Amino acid sequence: MIKFFRKIRQNLISEGKTGKYFKYAIGEILLVMIGILLALQVNNWNNSRIEDNREQTILRNLHSDFRENITELNRIYEGTEESYKSSVRLLEIVKDSIQLKPKEIEALLNSIINGFYSLDLNSASVDEIINTGSLNIIKDVELRKHISNWSFIVADSEDDIEIFYDYMFNFFIPSLTDKTTLRNIGIPDFLMKRLDIPQVSPSNFKLDQNTTLRTVEFENELYNNSLNLVYILDNYKKIEEYLNDTLKLIEKNIK
Repeated sequence: MIKFFRKIRQNLISEGKTGKYFKYAIGEILLVMIGILLALQVNNWNNSRIEDNREQTILRNLHSDFRENITELNRIYEGTEESYKSSVRLLEIVKDSIQLKPKEIEALLNSIINGFYSLDLNSASVDEIINTGSLNIIKDVELRKHISNWSFIVADSEDDIEIFYDYMFNFFIPSLTDKTTLRNIGIPDFLMKRLDIPQVSPSNFKLDQNTTLRTVEFENELYNNSLNLVYILDNYKKIEEYLNDTLKLIEKNIK
């Protein structure tokens, strides 16, 4: 096409038709500019299509992870709530004047100590977005903000869990060594199911738990443990709200 116009210009110049020459020259320039603009438009459209496909892939990965996290959170919340309820139940038993039942006490302590599980959220898709600098691919500003808040949400929960574990294993459980028979509390069932090892037999020692557990010291220790669980449950509720709100935004943007 360009050679064709060049030939026309040469003929016009040789024939002395300067006015027509300039018209053809301008026409050629316009055609070249239109061609460039069309090429840019096609390139922009192609890049936009690639970006849209990448965004949809990211959103689908997020959707899968967030649904999984909500399911996991519900499971962990139930166990933590049961541990808290066992703490409250034991606080009431210690307060009452009725004879303590060792089997019931051991079952409650087992729930308090072994019923709690820390929350381990799947952050694979969020980590990939942050580490690869892909956050701006997500067009929804509110969704971008939610994803940016991920680390703060998780960190807040981890702080409370660390406080709980520190109190539970460094203070609460050691404080029980002269108050009850820890051997009878047992090893968590989920561990014993996975391991082909013998069960620990019950203890033969007898303790008067009416004396060892009905003290203001134990009541305070148990209350502090219950309070730690309340903070964790509150954090789990905040995480649940965050996960559900973010999931709704993800679903809103999936095509």
